[in-house]
Amino acid sequence: MSGGFLSGIPQATAWLEAVEIRRSRRSYDGRRPDRDALATLQAHCNAFGPFPAARVVLLPEAPQSLFLGIVGSYGGISRAPSALAFIGRSAESGVEAAVGYTGEAAVLEATRLGLGSCWVGGFFNASKGARFAGAQPGERVFAVSPLGYPEARVGAKERIVYGVGRPKARKGIEEFAPGAGSWPAWAQAAAAAVQVAPSAMHRQPWMLRMDSGSLVIGCSGPDTPKVSKRLDCGIAMLHAELGALGTGVSGEWELLTGDDVGRFTPR
Repeated sequence: MSGGFLSGIPQATAWLEAVEIRRSRRSYDGRRPDRDALATLQAHCNAFGPFPAARVVLLPEAPQSLFLGIVGSYGGISRAPSALAFIGRSAESGVEAAVGYTGEAAVLEATRLGLGSCWVGGFFNASKGARFAGAQPGERVFAVSPLGYPEARVGAKERIVYGVGRPKARKGIEEFAPGAGSWPAWAQAAAAAVQVAPSAMHRQPWMLRMDSGSLVIGCSGPDTPKVSKRLDCGIAMLHAELGALGTGVSGEWELLTGDDVGRFTPR
């Protein structure tokens, strides 16, 4: 199974810029996203499907009950008027990575359009998500994201509980990509883009290596409860491809099995 080819996406350059400015936000001001922004995001969700096993559904009106969280709270998500649902065919090989890749493209498109978001993979109401998003038999909602305009001021709860507004410890590139300093420029740029990819509980489970001119992304460490580390690595795959594209290099992904998740081969 293969996919990718961002070179044909006009907004891919803007997505690379969005990689640097996107921040997970959980508190929103309640305003419904601009109609034109929603229409553009809907068009993206309809058109962008590099992996047949994964898709993203835009929910222009999302009930607060979708974000069911810890001990009956709502996952720290407040006043988000809209949402994204990240859906995959649960029996397909490589589906988690496909969902991560496809979903992160929608998140970065939302960022480009001035909207806030936050990957929520563990604490949301999966049955409501499936119903609202129109999941088909054999499909599963792997994660959701609130969507809207974040509160201008980061509240105390976001700062204290979720760490919003303060720098998060990022692994050094050599920690997850040993020897990257001697890689081709496109692969170094890919690793730099992976370094800022979001992940569940900020675990950063990816490991990168070069193999016969291709970049391989693998995963390490345990899964976070309810969230596969392969989904995180799918997010990293998109970041890697965007980083490479920023140097003028495009290519194709092959989804892998075992500890390896995806192989990017430049064209």
